[in-house]
Amino acid sequence: MSKNIVTFYLVVFCIAATLLAGCIPEDSLEWSEDGSVGLLRIDGTLFLVDGNSGQLTEVTRENIQAWPDISKDGNLIAYSRDVECNDLSEGLKMLPPGQIEIIKKGAGRIYRKILITREIKDGNFPEPDEELLKPGDYKNWAIRYLCENADDQIKKVLGDKGITLGKEKRISYFQVVVVPVDNLNNKRVIATNIFGTVAAKLSPDNRYVSYIMQTQHGREEDEYSLYAASLEGDVKTMLIDERVALGYDWRKDSKAIAYLKSDSADYSGDDGVLGTLRERMVADDNNLLASPADNTSIQAYDCNSVASSYAGLIFYPWQKVRYGANGRIFFSTAAMSLPVSKINEGRWSLFCFDPGIGTVSDVLPQNVSNICQSLAMLQFELSPDGKKVLLPIKYNRFVIYELGTDSMDIPIDEDEEFGEEDISEFIPMWKGNNEISFMVSGKSHFLPEQKDHENVEGQVRNEIIILDETNNQSRILSSSWPDEIMDELKSDN
Repeated sequence: MSKNIVTFYLVVFCIAATLLAGCIPEDSLEWSEDGSVGLLRIDGTLFLVDGNSGQLTEVTRENIQAWPDISKDGNLIAYSRDVECNDLSEGLKMLPPGQIEIIKKGAGRIYRKILITREIKDGNFPEPDEELLKPGDYKNWAIRYLCENADDQIKKVLGDKGITLGKEKRISYFQVVVVPVDNLNNKRVIATNIFGTVAAKLSPDNRYVSYIMQTQHGREEDEYSLYAASLEGDVKTMLIDERVALGYDWRKDSKAIAYLKSDSADYSGDDGVLGTLRERMVADDNNLLASPADNTSIQAYDCNSVASSYAGLIFYPWQKVRYGANGRIFFSTAAMSLPVSKINEGRWSLFCFDPGIGTVSDVLPQNVSNICQSLAMLQFELSPDGKKVLLPIKYNRFVIYELGTDSMDIPIDEDEEFGEEDISEFIPMWKGNNEISFMVSGKSHFLPEQKDHENVEGQVRNEIIILDETNNQSRILSSSWPDEIMDELKSDN
């Protein structure tokens, strides 16, 4: 079979995944390694969660972006926030010089296009550049800069109405923030960008914070770059790599990061579904491995180490990587056999790269693999000791699988399933090595007294459960949580 036919089937296999882009849940509940304290993100608001009582402590309502993080020791929080900016000049003072240049260049391109067309229709300003990725706020920054620095030529074309429309465009920037849990008012801004920023993650030693930022080039909205910054001394925002998947991870010694990278500069094309599992040293015993960047359009520093490539795979932006015991790297991707045909389609599975012997293996036995044919399982989670894994499956159920065995458990029964087939409403998470937090519907056997779990309108609430997997004992974590929080989590059962 020709390479083009093989590529065709790879693309067909990934179409379903592409259609689900943007549907992966952004609300989350992350736990410290011992499970004593959790970090809950609900619809842009951030809470600390007491691991025993479930009591909530509000951290902030600052339009928090997806996938914040709590450190392994529970002492630090890292998150990204979207900050609306009312004053252009004040906003420019917050941005790195390279990004200010991007705004000015974008304004210049809009300026030239307006002078050519001699008009704007219905307040629709032309695009800054056809080749640039254009998040809404980036374009708005350029329009605001143009209109607030308008010369006589532009004023003549736009008129007072057009200039006013330009000055009313919403602008905002994204900030990566680190906060100590024992002093929530002591917020430290680590990085500021005009491009969307998500997935802040603290290194295990609490010396660094990494994050994902939407790239400024390319044609795909789901194109991301990976950055890191030091929390000690001078904050150096360092580019680690471009065109990466969202689910990266720090190595346990805080010196390397594992991630998945697209092999193509344009992964909307046929060859763009292929990628590579990479590991890159990002720090030594002293600090980040940062060198001044040749091109400072976005960042001032690049990582100066060479990335190690461990495995080829089918790339998808929502895939995840996690470090296990002894430096093993677990990652989710599609498994396909050759020859390929319409009948023997690919499947999603979980793989492990073992650095000791340099091999990659599918870690799911057949009995587990048969159950886990769902895109949701891309969002797997390893237990802190690396011995067990949570595998989300269809309709908000999940599998608990002990690695290297045939032992598995599915806590939620089939008659209790809810939500979309291949989309998890709320990802199950490890709370220590033996407890698991997850959401159940109001009809679940984990909620024996249904009337106790109704909201003020008499509707049965979804609830968050803590299950001790060693003794099969469970409790309801979210009983005291307000209805408005649980309503944000409630899906159509």
